Amino acid sequence: MTLESVGNAAGLLRQHPVLWSVGLVMGLLAVLDFVIPIYGEAIYAEPLVLLQVLVAPFLAGGVYGMVKGERFSMGEFFQSGKTYYFRILLPALVIFFAVILTVFLLAIPLALLGLGAAAGMAPLLFGVLVSIIFFTFFYDTVAVFEETNVFESIRRSIEFVMNNLGSVLIFYLVNIVVFLVLGFVALFAWSALLMEKLEPLIYMSPDELETLMPGDILALIGTEGIWITAALYAVVIILFSAFLYTYKASFFRNHAEGMFALQGEYDEKGRWYKY
Repeated sequence: MTLESVGNAAGLLRQHPVLWSVGLVMGLLAVLDFVIPIYGEAIYAEPLVLLQVLVAPFLAGGVYGMVKGERFSMGEFFQSGKTYYFRILLPALVIFFAVILTVFLLAIPLALLGLGAAAGMAPLLFGVLVSIIFFTFFYDTVAVFEETNVFESIRRSIEFVMNNLGSVLIFYLVNIVVFLVLGFVALFAWSALLMEKLEPLIYMSPDELETLMPGDILALIGTEGIWITAALYAVVIILFSAFLYTYKASFFRNHAEGMFALQGEYDEKGRWYKY
């Protein structure tokens, strides 16, 4: 069923071009993220990150709402984005502050123990953060498909992951593989398109290559190379974002059917009440 969700996502993207909206917006924002700091407008970097944070729940709600209702149009995309915006944003803020609190609570004893202990505990800190993200990753799909409140979305995400642990691991693996493949293809295309500009690197010694900074590479490829890099970066983000959101919606819908159906009870009049 996990791999079947991949086929479902690919079919939806092929049949309904409106699902690519999320990729196009994320690709545009990614290009701005890449280009603006290069041209010395770093002052806009933080507002741009904030814009991405605020836009992401709308995009997710739009895609998930269309997949849930099986109605694919720009009108439905915008309506779903508005309807589920705060259902997605608020749990995301709770998770974010939970991560910050976890880092803070772990940082205190590490600071008291000294730099050596802090370096040794870094893998533990990383593991804790990954665990939080791993179990809460489906909070947004729960919020849309189950229309739950803030804390219920997080709780059910954890429950969903625990009940489908093997499938979720495959889900993550599929996304990693897709991202790596897209990245490798983009890197190959980047090298081919900028072969002449990158030729001086061939004649550099290992010591010289080790001292190269990102700014040196940018100076080497020039303005044309920067925009080629930005374009390829945008293509990767467009393709991966559209796939990720659609695949996530298909995966959750396929695996959550009936999962929460029994979480409730009938009263004496036969009416169903969901917990």
